[in-house]
Amino acid sequence: MQTLQKIIFLFLIAIAAIPLWAQNDTLYLDREKALELALENNPTMRVAMLEKSRAEARYKEIRGNLLPSLNATGSYTRNLKKQVIFFPEEMAPLFGGVTALEIGADNSFMGGLQLALPLYNPVIYAGMEAARTEQEIALENFRAGSIELTYSVQRAWYDALLARESLHVIRLSFDNAKENLDNIRKMYSQGMVAEYDLIRAEVQTENIRPDLLQAQNFYEIAVSFLKTIVGIEDARPVAVRGNLVESTEEMLRDFNITDAERTLRNNPDYVNLGLQRELLLKQSRSVRAGSLPSVTAVSNYMYITEANNFRVGDYNWVNTASAGLQVSIPIFRGLTTRNQVKQLEIGAKQIELQREYLRDNLSIELGNVLRSMDVALEKAVHARRNVELAQRGYEISRLRYDSGQGTLLEVNDADVALTRAQFNLLQAKHELLQAKIEYDRFVGE
Repeated sequence: MQTLQKIIFLFLIAIAAIPLWAQNDTLYLDREKALELALENNPTMRVAMLEKSRAEARYKEIRGNLLPSLNATGSYTRNLKKQVIFFPEEMAPLFGGVTALEIGADNSFMGGLQLALPLYNPVIYAGMEAARTEQEIALENFRAGSIELTYSVQRAWYDALLARESLHVIRLSFDNAKENLDNIRKMYSQGMVAEYDLIRAEVQTENIRPDLLQAQNFYEIAVSFLKTIVGIEDARPVAVRGNLVESTEEMLRDFNITDAERTLRNNPDYVNLGLQRELLLKQSRSVRAGSLPSVTAVSNYMYITEANNFRVGDYNWVNTASAGLQVSIPIFRGLTTRNQVKQLEIGAKQIELQREYLRDNLSIELGNVLRSMDVALEKAVHARRNVELAQRGYEISRLRYDSGQGTLLEVNDADVALTRAQFNLLQAKHELLQAKIEYDRFVGE
């Protein structure tokens, strides 16, 4: 009995621990994982995917007009007044003096099949070209959405890295200050330093604490924003993997600023305007094609009968068949075609002007991005060297103070200089990465 109670007790403990395990299920997020999740969860991308499917269905719909069409028809007519045929007056004596003779029966039934095959229809061909361009626009919108989402995710991810590494720098500074404070307390208890140095060390340590709390808050905000973009529940714990230095080396491994691509032929906005202009021109050709002749092969098979009663089993059904060509030639439509074409062509010219203006602006912005990248790279080179010097200076100031040759002020100044140098290096790396992803967005990568 006690054994059974123990088993039940352990089982209840295991059940109670499941939510705790779920809460500690931390998601470790690197850049590739963040991009993968964002593409899966982002609603805009799902909408763009559906638009691709819609454009493809639209093209298949228009292309289907080139295939044969088969229609079944049927009708019933009650002849309230039968049709008549007229005879010349000189033939009236042959028909008892009647010049009009009724034909047909009270009831008329008809059923049949009609087969039609377009042989030449320029409207369909032009519509297919326009639908194909609509497909290309949908694909381009999906590509543009992917590029924009990639840019947003990478920017949020690098911001989270910057916030995390900034927190690490401030924490190191705080730990240095605490270590220094503990050392001074020991020296003060032995009468080796004045009380002023102890007070100064305590103040220096507490002055860093608010910066540490603020950095922690900034990191949590950055991670929360990243989870929002990626599509992760806010309650799910996330740890950001990677660092700015490795990310910079990876991003710039095969990239040379001097030889960087400066063409905008793949820029999403530029490409989209070009496709919009092409669509308007193809739509104008489709409208113009409506004034051209069309030829359709038509075949009919009819099954008909007429009777004065409803005894269907006694009806005499007759079938007929015919085949031929149907030619349609539009002659005049009140100048509507001309004005529709004019409107579409004017719209295409407007888009062309917008595209030229956009290209000039994008070229200027792209040049600015590359210059920013160049400046950030130079800042990073100098900042790295400066961190090494500041680290060495801090170590020397600690040794001088411990040996009684230096002052606490020198130690504090060296610590501030080291922290600032580390921040400058992080900021330079972050600016370099931001400029690189901005460049990728401009050139459409």
